[in-house]
Amino acid sequence: MRSLIRIALFCLLFFCAAAFGQLATGVNYNNTAPAPPNGQRNVIWQNDGGRPTVNASAYVVYPTKQVQCPGGSDLSAAVNSCLAALPTTTGGVCDARACMTNYSWNNTTTITTSNSGILLPCGTITATQSILVSPGVRNTTVHGCAYQGGSPSSGTVGGTVWNYQGNGTAFLVGDTTYTTDTPGFYMTDMSITTPSAGSSAYAMQFHRVQEIDLERLYLIGDNSTGQTAIYLSGTGNYSGGSFVSLHIASFGTGITFNGDGTGGANASTFVRLHLNCSSSAGSPISGTIGLNMIYADGNTFSGGDIEACDTMLSLGAGAVYNTFNGVRNENSNNQVIAASGSKYNLWLAGGTMFTGKLTDAGLHNSWVDTFHRAWNNLNGDLWRSQADATVTNHVYTGIGLGNVRGRQDEWQTDVPGTPNAFQNAWLWGPGDGTSGQQVWMLQDVINNVIRFGVQQNTTAGGNNQTYLNAAGTGSVCINCGTNSGTGGFSVASGGSTPATVFSVSGSGAVSAFGELDFFSGTTEAWQFECASTSTCIIRNPNATVPADILIATTNGGTEIDSQGTAAVTINNHSFAGTGGFIVYEGGSNASVAAFTVSGGGSFSVPGNGQIGNASGTGNLAIGNHINQLGAGDFGGTCAMSSSTSCNVSLQHSFATPICFCEDQGSNTHHCAAAYASGHITVTADTSNSDTWAAFCFGNPT
Repeated sequence: MRSLIRIALFCLLFFCAAAFGQLATGVNYNNTAPAPPNGQRNVIWQNDGGRPTVNASAYVVYPTKQVQCPGGSDLSAAVNSCLAALPTTTGGVCDARACMTNYSWNNTTTITTSNSGILLPCGTITATQSILVSPGVRNTTVHGCAYQGGSPSSGTVGGTVWNYQGNGTAFLVGDTTYTTDTPGFYMTDMSITTPSAGSSAYAMQFHRVQEIDLERLYLIGDNSTGQTAIYLSGTGNYSGGSFVSLHIASFGTGITFNGDGTGGANASTFVRLHLNCSSSAGSPISGTIGLNMIYADGNTFSGGDIEACDTMLSLGAGAVYNTFNGVRNENSNNQVIAASGSKYNLWLAGGTMFTGKLTDAGLHNSWVDTFHRAWNNLNGDLWRSQADATVTNHVYTGIGLGNVRGRQDEWQTDVPGTPNAFQNAWLWGPGDGTSGQQVWMLQDVINNVIRFGVQQNTTAGGNNQTYLNAAGTGSVCINCGTNSGTGGFSVASGGSTPATVFSVSGSGAVSAFGELDFFSGTTEAWQFECASTSTCIIRNPNATVPADILIATTNGGTEIDSQGTAAVTINNHSFAGTGGFIVYEGGSNASVAAFTVSGGGSFSVPGNGQIGNASGTGNLAIGNHINQLGAGDFGGTCAMSSSTSCNVSLQHSFATPICFCEDQGSNTHHCAAAYASGHITVTADTSNSDTWAAFCFGNPT
């Protein structure tokens, strides 16, 4: 039996191999130097140099080197040794996937060769030290063994889990002095956990690194406020790349975007980012931030969600042109805080921005969510403010060429009674200011009338008008609608301290606080100036000799003046009334006529009158008679009854009048007349029964 086995083995090793050449694909059992397998490149054969050649194997020399799995618990030394052995010109891959157990990582790993890659095994690696990629080292790759470091039985155990327990950064890539770019870093399929790391630890940092590619990673923090999952800083140029299917949980800050005026975290794309901040019983912890975008330019977020943060999104002074499309936000104290300096950021969400959870001190940031806007044109568009304050929208027209351009909306309506026919009805908004003045108008396009217009010179100052127009025979009506206010209509003075200058009350009372000017064409013809507590004047400023035609003085007289050689006339037209002219006493005797001229020209003066003055001027010419009134103003008659005296009563008393008397009978008696106490005493020389007439003239008292 033993002989048969030896023969078979001998045949297998020599004759059979010689007869068949190769017993298996890719393995050459001849003792000559083997050739690479067909269709393969960059293959180095390994053999023990014996005759015949045995233990032959081959590996691809991108090169790919197998990490010699250590007998102890520390994997870092074996990987570092493999990395050091990679060709410096081409780089290569250190494959540690065969080391299928849990390891520690006790030595810092610094990658200094471009195009270097590490393939990590399925298992938990407890790291007290960091993996560093030196500045300027291109195209570093780190691959785990399963989606986000999970396994069929666990989401966080069984795949590649990097359990970082240091005080710094688990993976630090690039130049912390920001003098050198580091292009290309690729990491996939692993979990980076920091619950046992320092309170200010980072899972990953990138400094001036371009073309970052992170895919299918799960980053888990210590559920406090001090740790940061990903730090992107691009001072001097930028840091950025692609970030796909990342799950970040329990960090004080999910992702920090930083830099300065020379560069920031720019031009990155985040697809389906799932970010949960540190929380307590599902509620946000004060001070946590989901996305802290201090300096961030042109980043795009598509899908995913951000949950349970004190501030979901913080936009700093250097956050510009970032777009958030369909990012779900949930259970954060502040959804967005946009600082002064942030600008041109756009948020498009299918959910809602809740009242009081959005603060925007930036410029031209846009927040759109379907709760606040309905764009289907069925139920209209409801705009809701997120701030209990005045909100100013800004519309810029023109492209910076120095032209004042307008923006107008034109409404098109159906033609009444004519299906499928349309007409332009209204035009609203500011037009171009090409002639130095821009007009904001509401134009009735059907009647071609600007119903409302506001002029504005394109430079400060000037005379800018505002106008209202009716159409056809319609009027411009104020307070004409049902349920309109009853406060009337008023016009103010304008200026720095406006005051009412004209008003019409709801009952029609008109109040004017200035001068009324009346024009004939463009010529001012009359002025009516009563805005004074002392006088009210009507004047004609366009006369040859301008004059105040009427002057009414408060607590004083009223003056009426004609001009030139013309007279002040009353009832001087054919259409005038025939009732004459009456002057009343006024005061308590306001109903008592003091002077009356009838329509026929006769006049009466119930009271005293004076013609001329003490100097002797002012003669009175009487064309007919002086009729003495029955009551006796300055004379009268009395009868004596076998006596020598009688009295004539007068309406007025006199100071020192001159009196006369005369016998109205036989005229055979002589008399004397004397005034005293409102009557004239007539005294005859002898007793008689005649009628006597007496007359006094002088100054009545």
